[in-house]
Amino acid sequence: MGGFTASSLISKQIGSSGLVTVVEPRSRLPFPPAFQWLVFDWRQPEKIQRNLTGLTKRKNVRMVSEKVEKIDLNGRSVKTQSQTIRYHKLVISLGVEFEFDQVPGLEAYSHNAYSIEGALRLRDAIDNFSEGTIAIGISRLPIKCPPAPYELALLMEEHFRRAKKKVEIQFFTPEPHPVPAAGSVIGKQVERLLNSRGIKYLSKTKLARVDKDKILCDNGSELKYDILITTPPHRSSQVVKDAGLTDDSGWIPVNPHNLATRHEDVFAIGDITSIETPHGHAPYLPKAGVFAQGQAEVVANNLAISITKKGEMKQWNGEGSCYLQVAKSESAFLKGAFLSNPPRLEFHPPRRKWFLEKLRLEKEWLKPK
Repeated sequence: MGGFTASSLISKQIGSSGLVTVVEPRSRLPFPPAFQWLVFDWRQPEKIQRNLTGLTKRKNVRMVSEKVEKIDLNGRSVKTQSQTIRYHKLVISLGVEFEFDQVPGLEAYSHNAYSIEGALRLRDAIDNFSEGTIAIGISRLPIKCPPAPYELALLMEEHFRRAKKKVEIQFFTPEPHPVPAAGSVIGKQVERLLNSRGIKYLSKTKLARVDKDKILCDNGSELKYDILITTPPHRSSQVVKDAGLTDDSGWIPVNPHNLATRHEDVFAIGDITSIETPHGHAPYLPKAGVFAQGQAEVVANNLAISITKKGEMKQWNGEGSCYLQVAKSESAFLKGAFLSNPPRLEFHPPRRKWFLEKLRLEKEWLKPK
């Protein structure tokens, strides 16, 4: 999400003063918050994707529809399958990859809703499910969009309750409480939402292995399931590791205010970054699309100024918000300034108002640009 925003904004701001090269193998970009809507048949795949036509038609944008194979910092170049692209400034927005192999049996026996294909497979699985136990959980940390697994559990409970089917939902996570970056107070509010729906919540529970009908945890406990839904382990791209861009966290450390990496003229935004927080709720800033968008705006503005010599430099403030959908037409709203110390955090209880705002966000994202 951040890469597209940065490319679009930079190209608009620099006009004929420069060329923006976008390396992106996909021809259409999805709206990830809508993946869970696919699970319940509230959306169709073609309705939650946006093509890149608006960007490709710009005279100062060059699209390369290939994957990045190598980043050469010394040579100031990016290699794809067919070409080597030189750069003056580089913005990295490669997101996360999934590493199922961290947990034996995870890929073979679990579902996830982190892609269109995964959401559709899960949709088919619950369509044919009438009674039993659904286990939903987080396999490893960190994850992108920390509220998303909790949202899925709440929507799943509502789905089967309305269908009058006898389904038990259990939620497991290695976290001490829900959305730890938001603090224990907000975490307890999310936990109360789970409890009010009869969803059994198991914190500090780390997945060790998945068998066909049960999961085994590192504390020796077992949890039987009929359908298993997990957030897969996340990792950064091997490309950025090979380039020497990552640190011990496995992600790219950046200056939180201008998103500069330790390497000259190289910036990173979004989920692939590692940003330490100045407080104790969580050691690193959570990974979320709203942060990627805000970071993209700052980087685009500052790079454009470095080219055009016009305008005022900006700093990213670490502010972000998200919607925790709890029912088909109702959402809670979380908002915070995560880089302040202490962080300024807000939790607004579920209301239709917040759901309608989420719909407006979807409409804005899918609008041709």
